[in-house]
Amino acid sequence: MIEILVVLVVAIGVFIVFYRQAIEQYNILQIESTQVSELPKLLSERTPVVVRSVGEPKLFTPETLKQNPRILSFPLESNYNLSMYLSTPKPTVKLTPKSATVLANETGLQVWAEHHWFSKLFSNSWWEMIHTISSEAWMGERGLRKTTAITTIVYPTSGTLDVTLMTEHQEQFLPKGWRGRYPELFTVQDTPLVGEIKYITIKVRPGTMLCLPTHWFASVRASEDSKGKPLLWSWIQVDNPISYVASRMEKAIQP
Repeated sequence: MIEILVVLVVAIGVFIVFYRQAIEQYNILQIESTQVSELPKLLSERTPVVVRSVGEPKLFTPETLKQNPRILSFPLESNYNLSMYLSTPKPTVKLTPKSATVLANETGLQVWAEHHWFSKLFSNSWWEMIHTISSEAWMGERGLRKTTAITTIVYPTSGTLDVTLMTEHQEQFLPKGWRGRYPELFTVQDTPLVGEIKYITIKVRPGTMLCLPTHWFASVRASEDSKGKPLLWSWIQVDNPISYVASRMEKAIQP
């Protein structure tokens, strides 16, 4: 019994040490979908990875959603549903993480992530047994959010995203109420250290996936050519037992 407890404590310790590792450099790696076998190795480097040429999205697009009347009635806000968004998009939709999770299940994004990508993220099938994958379906722009999963995937299905990224090191310069805001809009009124905040913005188009390591900050806005059009995207998280707890806690305090 004591030996089992020792093994569990050591295993948890290893998970925590691994979870706390973070890279403070802005290096963005890129691969083609034909090189996806290299993805587990690249993800282990704890830096963002762009996977190009994944293919045109087949789920959670305006075209597929319009073919499902039941989904179109999905409530987003008070007196505002998915059908209304597709015809008259708002820049920002006040959807809760819980509703975004339900919508991902209803539209098939969760099943797609489980069957098409979960196994591709690991070099050894044993790791799949101690990880879980969860999906959220979002529309419109969304301000800063901290990645807590071992790997977080941002995948646009309609419209081009401007994804702004910051490393964990930038948190010391952020104002207290940074969640849900956009770093490029911070001023000295928000934080006297605004000049110290460093970030990068990359464009992510449908058919491309952005994989983020843990402890990064990300915000999503519509690119100039996508403003006024439906902006649909998913936020997919791959968690181990330690990051799963952190992810639940982060969701609970999101605006």
